[in-house]
Amino acid sequence: MVAMTKFFCGNWATRTYLLAVVVMSAGTVLVSRPACIVLIALTSPVAVIVAPISLLGDGWLTIPMLWLSVLAGFLLNTVLINMIVGAAESRATRHGCPENVWRT
Repeated sequence: MVAMTKFFCGNWATRTYLLAVVVMSAGTVLVSRPACIVLIALTSPVAVIVAPISLLGDGWLTIPMLWLSVLAGFLLNTVLINMIVGAAESRATRHGCPENVWRT
């Protein structure tokens, strides 16, 4: 469980992304439609594939589809961000950059 928590919140990039998704999720609950569009854009491309904005109408499936697409987009984007930061860390360490520059 600790390794999974460290993976999803382990570096500055994923923490910043998590904060942005949480803030926009709260905005979606409080403000509704405008924040919903920004939240889908923030978690794209997965959220756009799973729940395109054109399908987010007034049906009963709208809210579950929105939240599942946001969750899927968040998880995939977190994996990609961690892979990019990990590659940058290993590259910087190989080229003589001190390791503590990337760690927070």
